[in-house]
Amino acid sequence: MTGDTSTAGEIGDPEAEPPATPPDGAPAPASRRRPGGRAVGLALWVLGGVVLAVTLVRAVPYDGVTPLAQVVGVTPWVVPLALLVAAAALVLRRRLLATLCGVALVAQVVWVAPFFVPGQGIEAGAQGTLRVLTVNAYFGQADAAAVVRMVHEQDADVLAVVELTADFHDRLEAAGIEAVMPHHVDAKVGTGSPGSGLWSRTALTDPDTSEWSTFAMPAATVDVDGTPVRVTAVHPVPPLPEITGVWHQEMADLARRAHDEPLAQVLLGDFNATYDHASFRAVLGDRFRDATRTAGHGLNLSWPVGERVPTFLDLDHVVVDAGMRVDDVDSLVVPGSDHGALAVTVQVAP
Repeated sequence: MTGDTSTAGEIGDPEAEPPATPPDGAPAPASRRRPGGRAVGLALWVLGGVVLAVTLVRAVPYDGVTPLAQVVGVTPWVVPLALLVAAAALVLRRRLLATLCGVALVAQVVWVAPFFVPGQGIEAGAQGTLRVLTVNAYFGQADAAAVVRMVHEQDADVLAVVELTADFHDRLEAAGIEAVMPHHVDAKVGTGSPGSGLWSRTALTDPDTSEWSTFAMPAATVDVDGTPVRVTAVHPVPPLPEITGVWHQEMADLARRAHDEPLAQVLLGDFNATYDHASFRAVLGDRFRDATRTAGHGLNLSWPVGERVPTFLDLDHVVVDAGMRVDDVDSLVVPGSDHGALAVTVQVAP
């Protein structure tokens, strides 16, 4: 028999050592083990689960139940967490988690990026502008004199106050609100949070103080260089777990009333909802735009202010018809209130 006997012997040698295999229960070779071990992997999946859950809640076009209404407001804060988890998962070779968080990150960026894209703005000296200011008086505990000073400093044409109490109303008058804004309409003014009011430099016509919501949402018409504009002080109940259904219904009623109104409109106040709430986007529909998002200067985080936790929700909004332009969007501090105020210049007839 001829051939390479040495090679044949190596192949068939019964004494050749078989490949080493780990005994039962022994850990896999280090080359096969993913970095970090099980503890790190579990921690990443927990954080990734938060990212995926909030992203899924934001993607669902309904938020009228608990806990969806309470969770979806934190959507913008998931962006840095999604980026961190996706990067860590990629480095530590958790490819499935990295892929899922990467997809969630793309969705989150698509949702939040428009807040940082500057809009058209308003040309200097443009006609048909209205400077509006919205304030939450925090059960009437805000500093009324500071609000009147703010009206002067912002050169506001219309002021909306929610959580307006009889005492706060009297303090506004004592601070001189009627000297700069002699026209006003209000509803449910007493104690606590139900009251709301509108003040204006010019006449408020065709007032509507009907009690269609838990908290008052009065409306009236102002004339802006010949264009009648319907202005509404907005304040639905907050989406607390026990009244989420009421909040959702009031948002739906607000949407219906706004879209049925033929006049140009500005809605301003404490919507108790962020842009990420489907109920808020239903109010906008294809007719209205959120002024903060349209201006493109970042998020208007307005609540809570002066508390032990950072301000992290954008609950206070100015909503305008899609054809209007906005500019000079200013977030302001109101002493004694747990909400930031919001001032916006609106060009009602570009």
